[in-house]
Amino acid sequence: MKGKYLTIAGFIVTLLFLGAISLVSYPEIYIRKNFRDRLFKIQSIDTMKYSRDLARAKARDPGFDKVIDAQMKLITEAGATHVAIGTPYDEEFISFLKRWVASARAHGLSVWFRGNFSGWEGWFSYPKITRAEHRRLLNVFIKKHPDLFESGDVFTPCPECENGGLGDPRNTGDKAGYRKFLIDEFGDAKSVFGEIGKNVELYASMNGDIARYVMDSASAESLGGGILIDHYVASADAFGKDIADIREKLGVNIGIGEFGAPIPDLNGNMTEAAQAKFVEALFRALYLQSENIPLVNYWVFEGGTTALVRGDKPREAYSVIKDYYRMPSLSGTIFDTDGKYLSGAQIGFADGSYSVKTDTVFYQIFIPPAQRKLIVSKDGYDTFNIELPADFATSTVMDIYLESTTPKPWYSF
Repeated sequence: MKGKYLTIAGFIVTLLFLGAISLVSYPEIYIRKNFRDRLFKIQSIDTMKYSRDLARAKARDPGFDKVIDAQMKLITEAGATHVAIGTPYDEEFISFLKRWVASARAHGLSVWFRGNFSGWEGWFSYPKITRAEHRRLLNVFIKKHPDLFESGDVFTPCPECENGGLGDPRNTGDKAGYRKFLIDEFGDAKSVFGEIGKNVELYASMNGDIARYVMDSASAESLGGGILIDHYVASADAFGKDIADIREKLGVNIGIGEFGAPIPDLNGNMTEAAQAKFVEALFRALYLQSENIPLVNYWVFEGGTTALVRGDKPREAYSVIKDYYRMPSLSGTIFDTDGKYLSGAQIGFADGSYSVKTDTVFYQIFIPPAQRKLIVSKDGYDTFNIELPADFATSTVMDIYLESTTPKPWYSF
């Protein structure tokens, strides 16, 4: 009985025929707790070109709220859990920041705060500030505006800190000081958010080369056991390899604070179709490591070369984002045909492009649009094939039953 083949409808018939143990017989709460609701825990789209760059120009334009709401609507429809907002934290911009945050909440989005104080990099002609002043201002900002934050938000104390302050530690030689500043600010923010009673997730941010050449494993662990890299590449293969290499070097999970295409200096100019193809390749690289990537943020929604929308019209790359952010999964429990739980099975796509081995009796695999045929295998059992419908779009629980290749005693008799 090699090469069994199962469709969704066939599964239901098989389950009834076997009269086997249903998924409910195993603690269902365990399933809900341990299975992921989406490909990445935090899925974000960045609004920096509008939320930061236009902060002064649109601060007193009430009509701009329609633009903000339109962006939030499309970001929500793409399947994002968070929206990244880059509005500066100086008092001049607080009312503008609140408009962005209010719109995000109204659309059911959590907020990823990726702003900074203008003096760190000299935005809007603000005078430069020191590390000590940055730490002081950060504490004051959070304490003064607790209403901005909700549990579940993400806060990056100093996005790509190497771009301001004392400068890039690779040039200044102050690697230890740079690492200490990130750790100190992380500790400051954690303490202050605890004081205001908000469970906000904290992630330090840097470009990929800083993570590779400046950070060490002890510092990364002191930053909550995970860091963000803002990373743009000439090829999707390099993207995936760089993430894996940095994770191996530092021994922590790597989130993606910024990524996107095209960046003209790296990718040249791209047609809309070429952009979508390249963005899909980047997401494919992330997909292959998704279990170790807790959060991603596509840069940028509108206003740059990597934009997903032009003139309120979604581009082809927007649909790519939607495919991955709304990707359904197939999950369930693996049994033998006698109803006994099995662990250590391999489940993957029929074309061999991706597979996972189960550590327990449960499995979960996210299904990209192009993949509809799967193979389940385990030593000592018949191969089991699954075919999903072409329009498969809703996460589905499906138990799998493998038949042993060892003859049963009654069969020999």
